[in-house]
Amino acid sequence: MFALAGNSSPKKKGKQATKGDAQILKENVETIEFYKKILMIANGVFLVVHFIFYFITGFSITSLILFGISSAAAWYVWSFMKQCGTSKSGGSVTDLNLNGSIAEYAKDIILAIVIAQSASLIHRYLWWLLSAIPLYAIYKGFMLYFFPPYAQLRGGDQDEQGDGKKGGKTKITRVARH
Repeated sequence: MFALAGNSSPKKKGKQATKGDAQILKENVETIEFYKKILMIANGVFLVVHFIFYFITGFSITSLILFGISSAAAWYVWSFMKQCGTSKSGGSVTDLNLNGSIAEYAKDIILAIVIAQSASLIHRYLWWLLSAIPLYAIYKGFMLYFFPPYAQLRGGDQDEQGDGKKGGKTKITRVARH
């Protein structure tokens, strides 16, 4: 709790350890399979419940159309994530579990679609939960453009965060916000 002597924050010396391509590829395969299973189970449960209960109470064509569109979108996002996470011709791979990456947003989209599909089994108006996806994208774009630290990417006020020299190079770092 309290340090008696010296520096109270432990600092690691040397270079921070990084994951190798083999470890990243292994984790990517696990992530891709996990989201594939989520999509298969959610789609199967939706179809079974919809055909059993809604066939008795009244078949809803609108729900089936929305299910088809949302499932196609979810599987497209999953295939994009699979394409990004598998090895490329150069040998490098993209880490799907990296915070703030495009793969994190792809995972969020898949989960939002699965939640909306599952909630729509309770009431058909819960399909409106899918509108959260473009609203979130608009919110992130707004935050990226107007608020720091992303405002420096627009090209304005480069000297105020520099090293004090006029015309000096500024270091732009990416900060993940949630």
